[in-house]
Amino acid sequence: MGLQTGICDVLVAGSGAGGFAAALTARLHGLDVIMVEKEPLFGGTTAYSAGVIWIPVNSHQKAAGVTDTREDALAYLTHHVGNRLDRAKAEAFVDSAPAMLDRFEREGIAAFTLALTRADYHPDEPGASQGGRSLGPDEYDGRALGPWFTKLRPPIKTMTAFGGMMVGRNDLPHVFRMTKSVRSALHVGRMMARHVRDRLSHSRGTRLVNGNALVARLAVNAFQRGIPLWLSSPIVELVYGGGHVTGAVVDPHSTDNRRDGLGADQIQDVSGGA
Repeated sequence: MGLQTGICDVLVAGSGAGGFAAALTARLHGLDVIMVEKEPLFGGTTAYSAGVIWIPVNSHQKAAGVTDTREDALAYLTHHVGNRLDRAKAEAFVDSAPAMLDRFEREGIAAFTLALTRADYHPDEPGASQGGRSLGPDEYDGRALGPWFTKLRPPIKTMTAFGGMMVGRNDLPHVFRMTKSVRSALHVGRMMARHVRDRLSHSRGTRLVNGNALVARLAVNAFQRGIPLWLSSPIVELVYGGGHVTGAVVDPHSTDNRRDGLGADQIQDVSGGA
């Protein structure tokens, strides 16, 4: 089989949250993007994770009345990372991440909820926050992926129950109180009813939370914006020119299994679904 050729402005290796975020950012700036993933499923380690992001001085904090400052965030990073800290990169992150979060949410690319009770990992260190810098991804309907749903990497089993029903951080209080609270009982009941219905047509539940919800929402937005994703397509060699990376060789034995990004007409509209 001959080598597959593709020309793009940006080639993204990997299909976790970082890969999709990079691809979508490039696309928002008008660049042509191709994503390649070595595995037959997309989502990377993000699909296994809780999907929580850490962004100081974010707009969700301000809306909730939580005080945070650039100086405190940098003090925390400086104390925690020590002499391994790249100060320029730390400052770039603290200065740019809040604006990126706002842009992604404004464009409908991502949706997060503030984790007010989640303190920084080391809350006693200088500049640490007692809650508000961490945000968790909102629930997402996996049916929006259409035929891509079967290509989304499933979560780890400890995040599921009853053969594939995802249980998120916000669900746990309801699970623990379901015999003591009508509201919690109704919440758990709706989760289980949805899961039973899902299993009639899907291999697992389509109500997504945690990292699965985050990467699914990113993927739908990427596909709607015409970003192709090639699965089972590992990069085996980088191509250099003029001292810079100018391209890459994708394993030609894997490109037969690639799947191009679906158009907006192939992504499912579930806005009216339960």
